Amino acid sequence: MTTLRILTICTGNICRSPFAAKLLASKLDRTQFKVASAGTSAMLGDPMQETMQRIAADMGVRWRDEHSARVLTHGLVGQADLILGMEREHRSQAAKLQPSAVRRAFTLLEFAHIVSSINDDRLQQLLFLNRGSPTAAIDAVMRMRGVVPRLNPEQLYDLQDPFGKSRQTYARSAAHIDQAVDQIVSFFQRTAKLTAASQDGPSAIVGMQDRK
Repeated sequence: MTTLRILTICTGNICRSPFAAKLLASKLDRTQFKVASAGTSAMLGDPMQETMQRIAADMGVRWRDEHSARVLTHGLVGQADLILGMEREHRSQAAKLQPSAVRRAFTLLEFAHIVSSINDDRLQQLLFLNRGSPTAAIDAVMRMRGVVPRLNPEQLYDLQDPFGKSRQTYARSAAHIDQAVDQIVSFFQRTAKLTAASQDGPSAIVGMQDRK
Protein backbone atom coordinates (compact mmCIF):
# COMPACT_ATOMS: atom_id res chain seq x y z
CA MET A 1 0.00 0.00 0.00
CA THR A 2 1.31 3.44 -0.95
CA THR A 3 2.10 5.84 1.88
CA LEU A 4 0.92 9.40 1.26
CA ARG A 5 3.36 12.06 2.40
CA ILE A 6 1.92 15.29 3.83
CA LEU A 7 4.08 18.34 4.51
CA THR A 8 2.83 21.24 6.66
CA ILE A 9 4.58 24.60 6.39
CA CYS A 10 4.67 27.78 8.44
CA THR A 11 7.32 30.45 9.02
CA GLY A 12 9.41 29.36 12.02
CA ASN A 13 8.30 25.71 12.21
CA ILE A 14 7.77 26.05 15.96
CA CYS A 15 4.04 26.83 16.29
CA ARG A 16 1.47 26.23 13.59
CA SER A 17 3.04 23.71 11.21
CA PRO A 18 4.36 21.27 13.85
CA PHE A 19 1.04 21.47 15.70
CA ALA A 20 -0.88 20.72 12.49
CA ALA A 21 1.53 17.90 11.65
CA LYS A 22 1.22 16.33 15.10
CA LEU A 23 -2.58 16.52 14.95
CA LEU A 24 -2.73 14.98 11.49
CA ALA A 25 -0.31 12.23 12.45
CA SER A 26 -2.31 11.44 15.59
CA LYS A 27 -5.61 11.14 13.71
CA LEU A 28 -4.58 9.51 10.42
CA ASP A 29 -3.59 5.87 9.89
CA ARG A 30 0.18 5.80 10.38
CA THR A 31 0.49 2.90 7.95
CA GLN A 32 -1.00 5.00 5.15
CA PHE A 33 0.20 8.52 5.92
CA LYS A 34 3.51 10.10 6.83
CA VAL A 35 3.31 13.69 8.08
CA ALA A 36 6.21 16.13 8.40
CA SER A 37 6.64 19.89 8.84
CA ALA A 38 9.07 22.67 7.93
CA GLY A 39 9.41 26.45 8.06
CA THR A 40 10.24 29.02 5.41
CA SER A 41 12.45 30.97 7.87
CA ALA A 42 13.09 28.36 10.54
CA MET A 43 16.04 28.37 12.92
CA LEU A 44 17.42 24.86 12.64
CA GLY A 45 16.85 22.80 15.77
CA ASP A 46 14.46 25.13 17.59
CA PRO A 47 11.91 23.27 19.76
CA MET A 48 8.17 23.69 19.50
CA GLN A 49 6.99 26.88 21.23
CA GLU A 50 6.09 26.16 24.87
CA THR A 51 2.60 27.65 24.82
CA MET A 52 1.68 25.60 21.76
CA GLN A 53 3.15 22.51 23.41
CA ARG A 54 0.94 23.01 26.46
CA ILE A 55 -2.14 23.57 24.33
CA ALA A 56 -1.35 20.41 22.38
CA ALA A 57 -0.96 18.47 25.62
CA ASP A 58 -4.26 19.85 26.92
CA MET A 59 -5.88 18.53 23.73
CA GLY A 60 -4.40 15.09 24.33
CA VAL A 61 -1.86 15.26 21.52
CA ARG A 62 1.17 13.12 22.29
CA TRP A 63 4.23 12.31 20.23
CA ARG A 64 7.27 10.12 20.63
CA ASP A 65 10.01 12.45 19.42
CA GLU A 66 10.84 16.00 20.45
CA HIS A 67 10.20 18.52 17.70
CA SER A 68 13.21 20.09 16.00
CA ALA A 69 12.61 22.94 13.55
CA ARG A 70 13.94 22.67 10.02
CA VAL A 71 14.00 24.86 6.94
CA LEU A 72 11.81 24.18 3.92
CA THR A 73 13.91 22.77 1.08
CA HIS A 74 13.48 21.72 -2.53
CA GLY A 75 13.90 18.12 -1.42
CA LEU A 76 11.14 18.27 1.19
CA VAL A 77 8.76 19.83 -1.32
CA GLY A 78 9.62 17.21 -3.91
CA GLN A 79 8.94 14.33 -1.53
CA ALA A 80 5.49 15.57 -0.50
CA ASP A 81 2.28 14.33 -2.12
CA LEU A 82 0.31 17.09 -0.38
CA ILE A 83 1.63 20.44 0.85
CA LEU A 84 -0.37 22.41 3.41
CA GLY A 85 0.82 25.94 4.19
CA MET A 86 -0.53 27.87 7.13
CA GLU A 87 -0.69 30.98 4.92
CA ARG A 88 -0.83 31.65 1.19
CA GLU A 89 2.77 32.86 1.35
CA HIS A 90 3.92 29.43 2.55
CA ARG A 91 2.09 27.80 -0.33
CA SER A 92 3.82 30.20 -2.70
CA GLN A 93 7.25 29.51 -1.22
CA ALA A 94 6.81 25.79 -1.85
CA ALA A 95 5.91 26.49 -5.48
CA LYS A 96 8.95 28.75 -5.88
CA LEU A 97 11.23 25.97 -4.70
CA GLN A 98 9.58 23.52 -7.09
CA PRO A 99 7.15 25.00 -9.66
CA SER A 100 5.58 21.60 -10.33
CA ALA A 101 4.36 21.56 -6.71
CA VAL A 102 1.88 24.37 -7.32
CA ARG A 103 -0.98 21.95 -8.05
CA ARG A 104 -0.54 19.97 -4.84
CA ALA A 105 0.13 22.97 -2.61
CA PHE A 106 -2.78 24.45 -0.63
CA THR A 107 -3.22 26.35 2.58
CA LEU A 108 -4.55 24.19 5.40
CA LEU A 109 -7.83 26.11 5.50
CA GLU A 110 -8.14 26.07 1.71
CA PHE A 111 -7.77 22.28 1.53
CA ALA A 112 -10.23 21.82 4.41
CA HIS A 113 -12.73 24.14 2.70
CA ILE A 114 -12.56 22.22 -0.58
CA VAL A 115 -12.80 18.71 0.90
CA SER A 116 -15.72 19.65 3.13
CA SER A 117 -17.57 20.88 0.02
CA ILE A 118 -17.32 17.56 -1.86
CA ASN A 119 -20.28 15.24 -1.24
CA ASP A 120 -19.92 11.45 -1.35
CA ASP A 121 -21.44 10.99 -4.81
CA ARG A 122 -19.10 13.52 -6.37
CA LEU A 123 -16.14 12.11 -4.46
CA GLN A 124 -16.85 8.59 -5.68
CA GLN A 125 -17.00 9.83 -9.27
CA LEU A 126 -13.69 11.62 -8.85
CA LEU A 127 -12.06 8.56 -7.32
CA PHE A 128 -13.24 6.50 -10.28
CA LEU A 129 -11.76 9.03 -12.71
CA ASN A 130 -8.45 8.87 -10.84
CA ARG A 131 -8.51 5.10 -10.29
CA GLY A 132 -5.09 3.52 -10.31
CA SER A 133 -3.41 6.65 -8.99
CA PRO A 134 -1.74 6.25 -5.58
CA THR A 135 -2.73 9.85 -4.89
CA ALA A 136 -6.33 9.54 -6.12
CA ALA A 137 -7.78 11.40 -3.13
CA ILE A 138 -5.44 14.35 -3.58
CA ASP A 139 -6.01 14.31 -7.36
CA ALA A 140 -9.74 14.59 -6.66
CA VAL A 141 -9.20 17.75 -4.62
CA MET A 142 -7.01 19.22 -7.36
CA ARG A 143 -9.86 18.69 -9.83
CA MET A 144 -12.29 20.49 -7.51
CA ARG A 145 -10.01 23.43 -6.77
CA GLY A 146 -11.48 25.59 -9.51
CA VAL A 147 -15.03 24.31 -8.99
CA VAL A 148 -15.66 24.89 -5.28
CA PRO A 149 -16.47 28.58 -4.64
CA ARG A 150 -13.48 30.35 -3.16
CA LEU A 151 -13.54 31.99 0.24
CA ASN A 152 -13.92 35.75 0.18
CA PRO A 153 -11.85 37.62 1.22
CA GLU A 154 -8.75 35.59 0.37
CA GLN A 155 -7.34 36.31 3.84
CA LEU A 156 -9.72 33.67 5.16
CA TYR A 157 -7.28 31.08 3.78
CA ASP A 158 -4.58 32.27 6.19
CA LEU A 159 -4.05 31.15 9.80
CA GLN A 160 -2.81 33.93 12.05
CA ASP A 161 0.71 33.45 13.37
CA PRO A 162 0.39 33.38 17.19
CA PHE A 163 4.13 33.70 17.85
CA GLY A 164 4.83 36.41 20.43
CA LYS A 165 1.15 37.00 21.08
CA SER A 166 -1.23 36.10 23.92
CA ARG A 167 -2.15 32.59 24.98
CA GLN A 168 -5.66 33.36 23.74
CA THR A 169 -4.23 33.91 20.26
CA TYR A 170 -2.39 30.59 20.46
CA ALA A 171 -5.57 28.85 21.58
CA ARG A 172 -7.58 30.42 18.77
CA SER A 173 -4.99 29.37 16.19
CA ALA A 174 -4.93 25.85 17.62
CA ALA A 175 -8.74 25.64 17.48
CA HIS A 176 -8.78 26.68 13.81
CA ILE A 177 -6.09 24.12 13.00
CA ASP A 178 -7.94 21.40 14.92
CA GLN A 179 -11.18 22.09 13.04
CA ALA A 180 -9.42 22.03 9.67
CA VAL A 181 -7.57 18.83 10.54
CA ASP A 182 -10.84 17.12 11.51
CA GLN A 183 -12.32 18.05 8.12
CA ILE A 184 -9.26 16.71 6.32
CA VAL A 185 -9.18 13.49 8.32
CA SER A 186 -12.90 12.98 7.67
CA PHE A 187 -12.23 13.41 3.94
CA PHE A 188 -9.54 10.75 3.89
CA GLN A 189 -11.77 8.42 5.90
CA ARG A 190 -14.61 8.93 3.42
CA THR A 191 -12.15 8.32 0.61
CA ALA A 192 -11.10 5.00 2.12
CA LYS A 193 -14.72 3.87 2.42
CA LEU A 194 -15.61 4.91 -1.13
CA THR A 195 -12.53 3.58 -2.88
CA ALA A 196 -13.86 0.02 -3.06
CA ALA A 197 -17.09 1.25 -4.65
CA SER A 198 -15.21 3.39 -7.16
CA GLN A 199 -13.26 0.31 -8.24
CA ASP A 200 -16.48 -1.53 -9.12
CA GLY A 201 -16.48 0.26 -12.47
CA PRO A 202 -19.05 2.20 -14.50
CA SER A 203 -22.00 0.34 -12.97
CA ALA A 204 -21.30 1.98 -9.64
CA ILE A 205 -21.36 5.41 -11.25
CA VAL A 206 -24.57 4.61 -13.14
CA GLY A 207 -26.16 3.43 -9.90
CA MET A 208 -25.31 6.69 -8.20
CA GLN A 209 -26.74 8.70 -11.07
CA ASP A 210 -29.97 6.65 -11.06
CA ARG A 211 -30.54 7.55 -7.42
CA LYS A 212 -30.52 11.27 -8.19
